[in-house]
Amino acid sequence: MIAETRLSADNVTLAYDDQTIVESVSLAIPDGRITTIIGPNGCGKSTLLRSLVRLKAPDSGTVILDGQSIQHFPTREVAKRLGLLAQQATAPGGITVEELVMRGRFPHQAFLQPPNKRDREAVDLAIERTHMTELRTRSVDELSGGQRQRAWIAMVLAQETPILLLDEPTTYLDIAHQLQIVELVRELNATDSRTIVLVLHDINEAIRISHNIVAMKSGGILAQGPPEEIITRELIREIYGADCDIVANPHDGKPFCIPRGRHTASPESQEAAKAVFEIDGLRTNYGKINVLHGLTCDMPAGAITAIVGPNACGKSTLLRSCGRLLRPAAGEVRLRGRDVNRGKHKELSRNLSLMAQSPAMPTGFEVEDLVALGRAPHQGFLRQWRTEDEEAVELALNQCNLCGLRRRSIDTLSGGQRQRAWFGMTLAQDTPVLLLDEPTTFLDLAAQIEMLDLVREMNQEQQRSVVMVLHDLNQAARYCDYLIVMKGGRIVTSGTPRAVVTPELLSEVFGIEASVIPDPATGMPLVIPHESIEPRA
Repeated sequence: MIAETRLSADNVTLAYDDQTIVESVSLAIPDGRITTIIGPNGCGKSTLLRSLVRLKAPDSGTVILDGQSIQHFPTREVAKRLGLLAQQATAPGGITVEELVMRGRFPHQAFLQPPNKRDREAVDLAIERTHMTELRTRSVDELSGGQRQRAWIAMVLAQETPILLLDEPTTYLDIAHQLQIVELVRELNATDSRTIVLVLHDINEAIRISHNIVAMKSGGILAQGPPEEIITRELIREIYGADCDIVANPHDGKPFCIPRGRHTASPESQEAAKAVFEIDGLRTNYGKINVLHGLTCDMPAGAITAIVGPNACGKSTLLRSCGRLLRPAAGEVRLRGRDVNRGKHKELSRNLSLMAQSPAMPTGFEVEDLVALGRAPHQGFLRQWRTEDEEAVELALNQCNLCGLRRRSIDTLSGGQRQRAWFGMTLAQDTPVLLLDEPTTFLDLAAQIEMLDLVREMNQEQQRSVVMVLHDLNQAARYCDYLIVMKGGRIVTSGTPRAVVTPELLSEVFGIEASVIPDPATGMPLVIPHESIEPRA
């Protein structure tokens, strides 16, 4: 029996230049249900989503909305029926949260019409539902990655469309806000009868939220159906080429996916005798806003340290301070005993590389050009490109599985492919210390495992010290020796994953109810979230 549908793709093929991304796909989106599209980077998930909202016209085939080709509708009419959260949206400089959310009312307003009562009510409700009330007058430029993501979600909600398409809506969000978005999506579906289509990389999130899962690979649909029926170890291996265990979620009995990499468990090194970073009374401000409140801690040398905590707690600010991108208002950051804010930038860049959270994308660059920028600290006026630079770039391209993309323009890459390119640039810099801010963002399951396995190998074989900001607590427990837990600009606790990750800490720091069980293969803590227990700004 075919479910009723207002939105479908009929034999759709989509290409960029001469490269076919989606080929001959037919898909009916069930009305009043939650459908999630999963699959590896570059398989066509986001491209298909863009075609469903008429942001990309099919090269062949038809997207059908309410019984007609979507190309026949005026733009404003499409925007009244379909709302899209894009993967990497950019807000105009200086715009406030409230002004951004009000832009969602565009389809409902006449030319030059000021906001009316209904517009203001829709904006207020969207801001309330995304827990952004206390931030509504803040500039979007001043928000953390997670807060900015919630502002974009609020804008899409204010559009008040019967069909929502959300591309990686939980990107940059901490575990509590991920759960809140999941709960909000369920509420919109259950109480408002909205049809919702998501693209997600988190398999367990897709299982938790979806009535229907569509699994894509190489531009086609490999499987679709209820998660309880289609999510198997064999399917995950076929889609991603990655191994995993599937266990029963102790909370609801649904499948729970535990990825397996080359490294089964972190050695959980104890605190090293020497610290790679010493943080002493660090206080950092953004304008008049104090973000870090006198932090003091050490980060072990020769170890992998993860900084974890809720959105806007200061994780990225601490990492940026370690990388000399922010000067402290007070206190000091020392790298192997030397103040990072003293000395020449180029000298620091030969010892420390930083992969930022959402770097500005250079226009017109090819992948190999971007990776080659990592060699800049090793260049000089009379010291030009050498064999060792070429070898470093080639090694980084190989390590990040970018050789087949080396001549592709950055502009044409998927979010995950771009992330791998930035990581390649960081590796080409070839430094003994790596700072990685949310390195697995936009990456599919296999690419996440591959990247973190590579980080662990560089740590073990080359004794590189690594400091990462991570939102995925299970990845932090599996790959990291040492955790620093932050909340509200302060350090709550630190230590090994086994010592730190407990249900009590998850409740206190993240505001969630969760089970923490031993990973059946490694014995490391495994977090299985249940629900958020408190709304937070």
